Amino acid sequence: MLCFELKDRAVTAVLAALALAVGPVALVTETRPAMGSVATVTIVTAEPSRAAPGIEAAFGVFARVDATMNEWRPDSPLSTLNARAGRGWVALPGELCEALALAKAGAERTGGLFDPTWAALSDLWRFDGTAAAPPPDALLRARCPLVDHRGLELRPRAGRGCEARLARAGMRVGLGGLAKGWALDAAARTLRFLGYRDFLLQAGGDLYAAGRRGEEPWHVAIRDPRGGPLDAMAALDVSDRAFSTTGDYEHAFDAGGTRYHHVIDPRTCRPAPASRAATILARTAVDAEILGKAVFIEGGAAGIARAEAWGAAAVVVTGDGGVIASDALRARLRTAPDAARSGAAPR
Repeated sequence: MLCFELKDRAVTAVLAALALAVGPVALVTETRPAMGSVATVTIVTAEPSRAAPGIEAAFGVFARVDATMNEWRPDSPLSTLNARAGRGWVALPGELCEALALAKAGAERTGGLFDPTWAALSDLWRFDGTAAAPPPDALLRARCPLVDHRGLELRPRAGRGCEARLARAGMRVGLGGLAKGWALDAAARTLRFLGYRDFLLQAGGDLYAAGRRGEEPWHVAIRDPRGGPLDAMAALDVSDRAFSTTGDYEHAFDAGGTRYHHVIDPRTCRPAPASRAATILARTAVDAEILGKAVFIEGGAAGIARAEAWGAAAVVVTGDGGVIASDALRARLRTAPDAARSGAAPR
């Protein structure tokens, strides 16, 4: 995925807090492991001591999301749902119900380009450095019918939460394509409830920027998908918007002269070839994540049009290396070398 950083410095310290002066205020930043990745919370405040409750509240949201929505944790409610696929209804907590409802709505709205039931393939496609070849076609043909968001059903439950079921044995839900966005949106709501107005939240390649960083807007940079980790393709000023980027270069392997990456097209159950990267600017981090996958898979002008129909904007690097952008972004993007001069550093 494409990555974003604060203007002033790359945040690399784990479990460490720091404060940087920005005019009459300070940026108080803390980075910790979270949700299978690394998350950063930055709060702009005139009194650095006031930042600690907000930072703890945001990381509290991230911890709840990891405990509830991580399909790789055997004790999570989502794992319970997956283990009972084809065996009836499962009672789930409210936050997971909300995330599943958003995932199902996103699947329906994108015509299945985004599909949370992709995880039925998770043991076939491996992008952890252990795979030397794609899975056999026969296995993919047998497993692909289990990728079908219509088989994920939800119904209300008396009191809080809901009940859910997966229609067929072998189905599996994975919220890796939405949970971080849900967490950023929930953390942003929590921070605003606590009275914070200017802050930056980042989890992996997903980001939510609220307000301003002192006297300036927040600056984000987009990494060149075929460059090194410090090569910026473009940069952008942003406020009160979410970014999410989907790319083919962080989780991938090459075999037989073909590149295989983790962005799987639910229609074919194979890596989508249309794009190298898709970056979305949207009002919510959930919308940005859903659109990131859908736009990457659809690709080209059709992908840009899909983002714009949601009231979002997109930058797409096509499969052959071309770059196209929404009209709403084209005039605002600073392309390299101006991106490097902006001070925004890609990770």
